[in-house]
Amino acid sequence: MKYAKILSISKINQSVFEVKLNIKMKLLPGNFISVVLPSNNEIPLGIGDYQDDILSLYVESEKIIKIFEEKKENKKEILIKGPLGNPLKLGNKILGIAKGNLYYDIVYPLRYAKRQGKEVKVICDCDSEFEKINEIKGNWDTIISSIPREEISSLPKDAYIYVRWVKMNCHLGVCGVCNINGVLPCIEGPFIKVEELVD
Repeated sequence: MKYAKILSISKINQSVFEVKLNIKMKLLPGNFISVVLPSNNEIPLGIGDYQDDILSLYVESEKIIKIFEEKKENKKEILIKGPLGNPLKLGNKILGIAKGNLYYDIVYPLRYAKRQGKEVKVICDCDSEFEKINEIKGNWDTIISSIPREEISSLPKDAYIYVRWVKMNCHLGVCGVCNINGVLPCIEGPFIKVEELVD
């Protein structure tokens, strides 16, 4: 666990805030972090970006944003646990698939891949910094997605889905609260292959 300085909090659309933190960590695509609160609660959050010791988090919850704002206002740092989860192995051709604000769940792996000179395209119904296409065609080394749970059977079986619909409690695979078909997203995810989740 490390303390992070809150650099900025800004609203980037009607319901999403970007929080920028200064923290030195080794964060890879597929990792996530948790914010540790004094009451011993932990809030798991996906990584929006990480470059030059600047961690970007995309947050929809007004309640969580208030916590960040209070800390920033009082010039207090925030305690971060991580990296958590299982890093993704990205191929050379990556396709991202997302709906609405779920796009922010997949943006860090896409940005990371693009910085490495890999081919990155997206299928999404929102603004994107990546080239957009309309359908899944061609050969993709890695497909990552974040779409509503009820739509995951429409994805290729080898695609990764960002599992955001389960409660994560311990983030260590001990309590089993996040168990889906024998898979523990808190240590094996948060990106899990569709074939492991859909019968």
